[in-house]
Amino acid sequence: MKIKQLRTSGCTSAVRKLLASLLLLASATVVQAADVVGDTLEVRFRVGQSNLDMNYADNAKVIDDFVNRVKTHYQRMPDKSLKLEVYGGASPEGPAELNRRLGEERGVTLKNILMERLGTLVDKVTVINQGARWGAFYKTVEASNEPWKYEVLKSLAQEQGQDEWKVDPREEKLRNMRKGKIWKTLSDKYLAPLRTSGSAVIVPMTEEERCCDTLVIRDTIVYLPDRCPQYADPIDHTPVIALKTNFLLWGVIAPNAQVEVPLGTKNRWSIEGEVFWPWWIWNHNTNAHQCGDVGLELRYWLGDRMKHHLIDGWHIGLGVGAGYYDFEWLIGEKHKGYQGEYLNVYGNFGYQHRWGKRKQWAIDAGVGFGWIPTNYREYLGSSIFPVGHEEEPDGTKEDPHLMWQKTSWKHIVGLTHANITLAYIIRTSKKTKIYTSIDDERIPVYEPAPEPLTGAEAGKEAQRLEKQGRTVPAASPAGTKAAKAPASSVSYAATSSQPTKADKKAAKAAAKQAEKEAKAAAKAAAKQAEKEAKAAAKAEIEAEKAAKKAAKQAAKEAKKAK
Repeated sequence: MKIKQLRTSGCTSAVRKLLASLLLLASATVVQAADVVGDTLEVRFRVGQSNLDMNYADNAKVIDDFVNRVKTHYQRMPDKSLKLEVYGGASPEGPAELNRRLGEERGVTLKNILMERLGTLVDKVTVINQGARWGAFYKTVEASNEPWKYEVLKSLAQEQGQDEWKVDPREEKLRNMRKGKIWKTLSDKYLAPLRTSGSAVIVPMTEEERCCDTLVIRDTIVYLPDRCPQYADPIDHTPVIALKTNFLLWGVIAPNAQVEVPLGTKNRWSIEGEVFWPWWIWNHNTNAHQCGDVGLELRYWLGDRMKHHLIDGWHIGLGVGAGYYDFEWLIGEKHKGYQGEYLNVYGNFGYQHRWGKRKQWAIDAGVGFGWIPTNYREYLGSSIFPVGHEEEPDGTKEDPHLMWQKTSWKHIVGLTHANITLAYIIRTSKKTKIYTSIDDERIPVYEPAPEPLTGAEAGKEAQRLEKQGRTVPAASPAGTKAAKAPASSVSYAATSSQPTKADKKAAKAAAKQAEKEAKAAAKAAAKQAEKEAKAAAKAEIEAEKAAKKAAKQAAKEAKKAK
């Protein structure tokens, strides 16, 4: 029995060692596969070109390094199977159809170069044409810290243009944003890399692809538009009403309420209304703490409002308030009080912060410096007159009447307003989400990019694109013109660059010349019309004279005949 136990123990130990070896081997294989998958190549095309210049931007060295890495990966892979995805695309500037053709030609060019260098080491190659790379453009702007980032992202998230032969409306909007100041930074900093890039990446093969050894696809071309991702505005600009109360006024037993409402659509202005009403009397009307106040404050919100929620952040304001007060208290043995009316004009500076899951809460703190003029009446309280309330135990009666002492004006300059306010924010409409739909459907295109098209061929091309869900008006003059030019020779300047100074100068001169010619033509036409009018008037006068002469002659002949 002991021998059997020892043998069983030895067998178990051997099995454990075998399992451990297999696990180590499997983990090493997984590590090797993980090292292989995701290895990326990135090259640079010249602007507007689909031919890859090996002497441009270290392309030759980059490709050599990638090919050597692929060969190393091939030796390490246990099943000797590699798959490449080659990406081609273009900057989103210009017509979408031209960018689609340029992206496809770039992808095919890079694929042919890699296949020539790698031969049979790669089992499957897929060219993914991203066309106009709006998605990559969106991500680079999203990762930036530009002050106008959210303004640009909102524009990118709009629906794309329907006519693929024309410049996308989003590009036109970006070009005109803030009088073209933003576009220069976008063009130089964020669009420049997208105009020239092409890439390839090693991706894992599926089980179906691994088992089908006889099916080797090397020339698959897939059109996968690089569209903007779904976007919801992280900054809440939904119209709101804020209901508020000031803790500092509650500290002096003053019930109060405020209401703040944004003004306009640029998140710059708001108006706040305030009212407080402590109306307390006690000790048989011999003490009073009464004040009624109504005020308004116009606020201007500072900073980049595209980075802030509505009514959130630093603000300055101009406020005005008016009210009535009556304060009476015991001083020594006398009850002394003041009544009056006042005006409060102040400038306010503060900060308001919104928080909560729906940004439904806010805390606001601020101080205001200003001027309070008040016309007050000083009085003494009295309890000696036999009128008023019921008798007290000592036989006297309370008298609510006051004994006036004097009337005067007082002016207060300094800290006249302060607040630490809690607010609950109510949305007056649903939060607007600005987004574009994500289309992950890959459209297979197995033919290479088309050659330069004639008029009849352009119509056929339009029909083909319509079947794939990309409507292109064949009768469009812009489309016909674009179709006649080869996609590989698309001029970048024609589709994406701004007018040069020389172009602007020539356009200005042409406009001046046209205006001059129009004025000259109008002047000549006016002169000619005046001349013709004079001639017509003269002819009319002569005709009238001739008619009179003829009538006179006829009368004379008639008289002679008698």
